[in-house]
Amino acid sequence: MDRQVADDIEALTASTRTLQRTIADLTDEQVGTPSLLPGWTRGHVLTHLARNADGFLNLLAWARTGVEQPMYVSQESRAADIEAGAHRTAADLIADVQESQDRLAAAIADLDDDEYWRRVVRVGKADRERPAAQIPMIRRVEVEVHHVDLDLDYTLAHLPTDLVTAMLTDITHDLSTRDDLAGFVLVANDDEGTWVVGDGGAEITGTPPSLLGWLLGRTQGIGLHSDEPLPDLGPWR
Repeated sequence: MDRQVADDIEALTASTRTLQRTIADLTDEQVGTPSLLPGWTRGHVLTHLARNADGFLNLLAWARTGVEQPMYVSQESRAADIEAGAHRTAADLIADVQESQDRLAAAIADLDDDEYWRRVVRVGKADRERPAAQIPMIRRVEVEVHHVDLDLDYTLAHLPTDLVTAMLTDITHDLSTRDDLAGFVLVANDDEGTWVVGDGGAEITGTPPSLLGWLLGRTQGIGLHSDEPLPDLGPWR
């Protein structure tokens, strides 16, 4: 197995364990409380994490067999599944997150040929084409970002440094492909990094987690500084 894939699988395992420790003692009252995502309770977020793991199972089957298998039947069915599962008990939600991740981990372990990992699949709402080798990292992003969305004392500042850096690089690259967005430069405090969108422009400074939180639409720019108004980025994926 490619070293980067192995490292991403190990990091995903660590991120998942951290999430599972956070949610282990949730109560029925807590899972019915609003999350940081508009219109979603914590139960919605937990159900999404479970169904997202199952979606990646479909993509791993595609990579293993070469037979196209979409992540979700449709976006409508995805939304319906999340809504249907969001109102379960805390025990059921916690078990679903654990069991779905166990299924995903087993499927990842079964993908033991580098040819499988090189196969291209389509990921997410935008059907972005990605090699299967990126699945562990993409799933880790889901786990970490939605861990923050649960609003359970796990904040942007708790995100692993390597993940923050990788996401800043990935998102600014994506933003650079947009014709409707003026360029800008993200500058992390204390020489922690610089990321250029498009042809560059106004500098926006802050800690890496603060910069990422704004790019993700999780904040309105708290902790950031710029001599010009922050651009409207629209929703993240």
